[in-house]
Amino acid sequence: MTSTGSAHLLTAILQSLQAPAGRNTNIRTIVNNTAVTLSRLTNPLNVSLLATQSLAAPAIWNNPSPLSASQAVFDIFRLSTQERARESNRALSLNEWIDAVVTGADARIPRWKHALVSSGILAAFEADDARLPFTTRTNLEAHLLEVVNFHFEFSTSGIETHACILAISNAYRLLSEDSRYMLNYPALTGALLPAMFLSPEGYQTGDFLRQIDRSIPIGHQKMAVVPSFSLKDFLTHPFVASMGALAKLAATSMASSGETETINGALSVLATYSRSLVSIWRETGLSTLPDDATISHDPVQTNTAQLWHVLKSSLFSAVVVLESIVRVLLQSHQIARNNEVHAFASQILCILRDFYFITHRTNPAAFGTYMFVYHACVDIVMSNPAQAESLAAQLAPIQAGTIPTHPTDILRDLYFLNTLEYLVISCSPRFCTTIVSPSLTPYLTSPSITPILREPFESAHSLMLAMIGCPQLVESSYKILPGYIESVFAAYPLFLSTRQFRLAMASLVKFTSPPTALSGVQRDLPDIILEMLCARIEAADSRYPVKAYKPPTSVPADATPDGSAPAAAEPQAEEEFTERDVCILSMLDSLPFMEEAALERWLDIAAGYVGKTTKGDSREALRGRFWDVISGELDVGRSQLAIPWWSEGGREVVLGISA
Repeated sequence: MTSTGSAHLLTAILQSLQAPAGRNTNIRTIVNNTAVTLSRLTNPLNVSLLATQSLAAPAIWNNPSPLSASQAVFDIFRLSTQERARESNRALSLNEWIDAVVTGADARIPRWKHALVSSGILAAFEADDARLPFTTRTNLEAHLLEVVNFHFEFSTSGIETHACILAISNAYRLLSEDSRYMLNYPALTGALLPAMFLSPEGYQTGDFLRQIDRSIPIGHQKMAVVPSFSLKDFLTHPFVASMGALAKLAATSMASSGETETINGALSVLATYSRSLVSIWRETGLSTLPDDATISHDPVQTNTAQLWHVLKSSLFSAVVVLESIVRVLLQSHQIARNNEVHAFASQILCILRDFYFITHRTNPAAFGTYMFVYHACVDIVMSNPAQAESLAAQLAPIQAGTIPTHPTDILRDLYFLNTLEYLVISCSPRFCTTIVSPSLTPYLTSPSITPILREPFESAHSLMLAMIGCPQLVESSYKILPGYIESVFAAYPLFLSTRQFRLAMASLVKFTSPPTALSGVQRDLPDIILEMLCARIEAADSRYPVKAYKPPTSVPADATPDGSAPAAAEPQAEEEFTERDVCILSMLDSLPFMEEAALERWLDIAAGYVGKTTKGDSREALRGRFWDVISGELDVGRSQLAIPWWSEGGREVVLGISA
């Protein structure tokens, strides 16, 4: 390009940059034209001039979103550097061109804008790119870190800090180890998390839900008086669009800091966000909308599937940060010595409780990071009985003894029931009597075919079984055992799944057989339970497959913040059995837990039921299960009884062969 052509092009670009921003201003066009022009200039003074004007251009900076303007300026320097690096045959060398660009960020330009220049240039190169001289790279990194450390330390909000976050998030992976060591990680964490979850440029403390709710059409009419909220535009916000990278940077920053004060601050931000999010979710109508509902006035209609994508992304981002915190808790001897680890773990579990309305819609079992955070914190809390009871009290329903009507409140109860299944072993009898039992009793005594109440009902059964198995709760367990056994039989098959019924029967026999504490209260409890099962077998239908409740298939989780999809859970096919078959299978499941003195008698009874089964598919399934039990699930002592029993006539009974 001739010098005259360059001068005309530079003049045109400068005029476009100085033009006031208007409704018809196309920022992307300005960015692309400025980047191309900047890369082609060969006069250092012109390079510096255009760099200076880009950092102060009204066409860019008179923007309702200053962070979007910062993103545009960052793109100018990144794109121009990439273009300039591709062409080496220029009168101005690459190193001289970079020096001229940096010179353009002079003392008249606010320091936080300098970070956009350094970051944009660095982002144009890979970490080991030889085209960027070592000295130049070192100077750029030092300048970037000096600016961002200053703003992170003395300010945690505002465009200055947000622009520095934008700069460091784009350049961090390219920094040398020495430069990364110089970054003020505690200050970075303190600025980054509020920007992600609380700021208007991030998830807005959940307020975007309220804005969406205001835009929901009522019937066929739209609320024209309320400005519509566009999820499509929301997803283009710089922080929201790059939330995965920001979450990983926050996790790295947390791991590199590991200070108690930093952890406190991080958990405070996440707790504020999660509490606000679930509160707004509950008070709006979004929680009751069908999946195909319109929730925006955009020409391209926005439905709840896109909304759930945003919610799940916020969950994934939070969990990535929480994982880093948990790893610090597990590795820090200082935090362990100060006995703070249990309180931190409890805070994390409370945060996960508030996110549970999102988690429940995903497949958490396929989200390994979430499962690690949840179970690690549960294990930590379980090791401290006082903290376990304190956490359980925080998670307990506000109105114990009643089933809430709002879906969000029911999900909170479900989280409580699932978590208490682990924590109950650490709770005292008095606590279980006053807090736990009143919370689960409504779900046990009022089974419902309503889909949303199915899971709490089964979780209440699981929690009850966990309580019965706790040695410190033997007295209360003995009192509630008869009523609970009756409720199990009454709930199956209409309200209770086949899997849960079999688990309940086997667990009850296990918890009441020697050497458990309950067996010391009444030794014949296992026989009583199995006698009741025998009575049910005699009365059960043996013709048609039982139409027991089957838990719904979990919704697969969306992509995780790093872009990969969590591993899908493999579907498990459940055979269709008659009610009689299921009761016999429950008896077979219980045999490994029977006292040796009573085992032979119950082997005879179970074998008799199997041998009398005439339906072909059922007969083969029962025989196979019987063989699996006696050949692989009995301990040494019980096996020594089962082997001679099998060879001395038991085999014939199972196969239905007459003597």
